[in-house]
Amino acid sequence: MKQFGLAVVFGLCMTALTLAQSAAPNLIGEWDLTTSSPVGESTNIVEFKKDGDTLKAFAKSPRGERPYDSMHLDGTTLTFVITVDYEGQPMVITYTGTIVDKSINGSADFGGLAMGSFSANRKEPAK
Repeated sequence: MKQFGLAVVFGLCMTALTLAQSAAPNLIGEWDLTTSSPVGESTNIVEFKKDGDTLKAFAKSPRGERPYDSMHLDGTTLTFVITVDYEGQPMVITYTGTIVDKSINGSADFGGLAMGSFSANRKEPAK
Protein backbone atom coordinates (compact mmCIF):
# COMPACT_ATOMS: atom_id res chain seq x y z
CA MET A 1 0.00 0.00 0.00
CA LYS A 2 2.88 2.35 0.83
CA GLN A 3 4.38 1.72 -2.63
CA PHE A 4 1.06 2.55 -4.26
CA GLY A 5 0.93 5.87 -2.37
CA LEU A 6 4.47 6.73 -3.46
CA ALA A 7 3.60 5.88 -7.05
CA VAL A 8 0.58 8.20 -6.95
CA VAL A 9 2.63 11.05 -5.47
CA PHE A 10 5.37 10.52 -8.06
CA GLY A 11 2.80 10.50 -10.87
CA LEU A 12 1.21 13.74 -9.65
CA CYS A 13 4.63 15.42 -9.41
CA MET A 14 5.54 14.38 -12.95
CA THR A 15 2.18 15.65 -14.26
CA ALA A 16 2.66 18.99 -12.50
CA LEU A 17 6.19 19.29 -13.92
CA THR A 18 4.96 18.55 -17.44
CA LEU A 19 2.16 21.12 -17.15
CA ALA A 20 4.56 23.76 -15.79
CA GLN A 21 6.96 23.20 -18.66
CA SER A 22 4.24 23.29 -21.30
CA ALA A 23 2.76 26.47 -19.81
CA ALA A 24 5.82 28.55 -20.74
CA PRO A 25 4.63 31.57 -22.71
CA ASN A 26 5.41 31.84 -26.40
CA LEU A 27 7.06 35.22 -26.95
CA ILE A 28 8.30 34.65 -30.49
CA GLY A 29 7.12 37.40 -32.83
CA GLU A 30 6.56 41.14 -32.88
CA TRP A 31 4.98 43.12 -30.04
CA ASP A 32 3.81 46.75 -29.86
CA LEU A 33 5.69 48.18 -26.84
CA THR A 34 4.42 51.36 -25.17
CA THR A 35 6.72 52.89 -22.54
CA SER A 36 5.53 55.58 -20.11
CA SER A 37 8.30 57.64 -18.52
CA PRO A 38 8.48 60.95 -16.65
CA VAL A 39 9.16 62.68 -20.00
CA GLY A 40 6.23 61.15 -21.87
CA GLU A 41 5.06 58.06 -23.71
CA SER A 42 6.62 56.31 -26.68
CA THR A 43 5.60 53.31 -28.76
CA ASN A 44 7.86 51.08 -30.81
CA ILE A 45 8.13 47.45 -31.86
CA VAL A 46 10.06 44.76 -30.03
CA GLU A 47 10.62 41.43 -31.72
CA PHE A 48 11.47 38.30 -29.78
CA LYS A 49 13.39 35.65 -31.69
CA LYS A 50 14.79 32.25 -30.80
CA ASP A 51 18.40 31.44 -31.68
CA GLY A 52 18.85 27.77 -30.76
CA ASP A 53 17.86 27.61 -27.10
CA THR A 54 18.44 31.33 -26.56
CA LEU A 55 15.73 33.99 -26.66
CA LYS A 56 16.75 37.38 -28.04
CA ALA A 57 14.97 40.73 -28.26
CA PHE A 58 15.32 43.37 -30.97
CA ALA A 59 14.08 46.96 -31.06
CA LYS A 60 12.62 47.83 -34.47
CA SER A 61 11.87 51.23 -35.95
CA PRO A 62 11.85 52.92 -39.35
CA ARG A 63 15.55 53.68 -38.72
CA GLY A 64 16.43 49.99 -38.41
CA GLU A 65 16.80 47.19 -35.91
CA ARG A 66 19.08 46.80 -32.91
CA PRO A 67 19.41 44.09 -30.27
CA TYR A 68 18.52 44.51 -26.63
CA ASP A 69 21.49 44.05 -24.29
CA SER A 70 19.93 41.04 -22.57
CA MET A 71 16.69 39.27 -21.77
CA HIS A 72 15.60 36.64 -19.28
CA LEU A 73 12.38 34.66 -19.02
CA ASP A 74 11.53 33.03 -15.67
CA GLY A 75 8.10 31.43 -15.89
CA THR A 76 5.83 34.33 -16.88
CA THR A 77 8.24 37.04 -15.65
CA LEU A 78 10.20 38.70 -18.43
CA THR A 79 13.16 41.05 -17.99
CA PHE A 80 14.81 42.75 -20.94
CA VAL A 81 17.46 45.47 -20.99
CA ILE A 82 18.52 48.05 -23.56
CA THR A 83 21.02 50.90 -23.45
CA VAL A 84 19.91 54.09 -25.19
CA ASP A 85 21.43 57.50 -25.74
CA TYR A 86 19.76 60.10 -23.50
CA GLU A 87 21.02 63.66 -23.91
CA GLY A 88 24.40 62.39 -25.06
CA GLN A 89 24.80 59.89 -22.23
CA PRO A 90 24.14 56.15 -22.14
CA MET A 91 21.08 55.14 -20.12
CA VAL A 92 20.23 51.55 -19.27
CA ILE A 93 16.51 50.84 -19.33
CA THR A 94 15.42 47.65 -17.58
CA TYR A 95 11.94 46.37 -18.35
CA THR A 96 10.41 43.80 -15.97
CA GLY A 97 6.92 42.51 -16.62
CA THR A 98 4.44 39.69 -16.42
CA ILE A 99 3.18 37.89 -19.50
CA VAL A 100 -0.55 37.13 -19.62
CA ASP A 101 -1.87 35.65 -22.87
CA LYS A 102 -1.01 38.17 -25.62
CA SER A 103 0.10 41.03 -23.36
CA ILE A 104 2.98 42.00 -21.09
CA ASN A 105 2.69 44.65 -18.38
CA GLY A 106 5.25 45.91 -15.93
CA SER A 107 7.76 48.52 -14.85
CA ALA A 108 10.60 50.31 -16.57
CA ASP A 109 13.69 51.42 -14.61
CA PHE A 110 15.51 54.28 -16.32
CA GLY A 111 19.04 53.73 -15.05
CA GLY A 112 18.01 54.20 -11.43
CA LEU A 113 17.13 57.85 -12.18
CA ALA A 114 13.39 57.38 -12.69
CA MET A 115 10.71 54.72 -12.87
CA GLY A 116 7.97 54.24 -15.41
CA SER A 117 5.73 51.54 -16.78
CA PHE A 118 5.26 49.64 -19.99
CA SER A 119 2.75 47.50 -21.79
CA ALA A 120 3.20 45.32 -24.83
CA ASN A 121 0.64 43.60 -27.02
CA ARG A 122 1.39 40.85 -29.51
CA LYS A 123 1.02 41.97 -33.11
CA GLU A 124 -1.07 39.71 -35.28
CA PRO A 125 0.92 38.17 -38.14
CA ALA A 126 0.32 39.77 -41.52
CA LYS A 127 -1.93 37.70 -43.74
